[in-house]
Amino acid sequence: MENLPQLIMRNSDLSSLAPINLGDGYSVHTHTDGNEGAWEEIIESAFDTHYDFDFLIKAGDYAPERVFYISYLGRDVATTTAVENPKYAKEGWLRMVGVRKEESGKGLGKQIILIALHSLRERGYKSVVLSTDDFRIPALCSYLSLGFRPVYSHESHRKRWEDIRKQLPDRFAAMI
Repeated sequence: MENLPQLIMRNSDLSSLAPINLGDGYSVHTHTDGNEGAWEEIIESAFDTHYDFDFLIKAGDYAPERVFYISYLGRDVATTTAVENPKYAKEGWLRMVGVRKEESGKGLGKQIILIALHSLRERGYKSVVLSTDDFRIPALCSYLSLGFRPVYSHESHRKRWEDIRKQLPDRFAAMI
């Protein structure tokens, strides 16, 4: 089977983002030395694949203050990174959105994305791109609910999005 590129999505308007809404016991912080292991654990839990923290450093315009975490009672449970991808110059790039499996279903994915989007808007970005995988249906629903829409940048994308549409709840399927 052909090795297909990831799907691309874009939010073209960061002007009216929803507020960040975390419950009691949750807090937000950016990366500091020593968080590498927590980042790796969150990503491995979310993707069922191990990534070294160096993977994050090697792509985009990495800086510790661009890696966000949501913690619950002091334990990091969600992460994402808000950088710029040279391929999409002048647009923000949302990377490696992950939530620990045992924390899924609590809306933390949507909140960590909002944290990154607010950060990108504060840095002057007007739009944001991300890459994702076909099977990440809950993540796709979060992205769609936050204003991201498909970008058809590869000949396979139209058919793949049609297949995904059939798996989405009606309110999200209508957004594609």
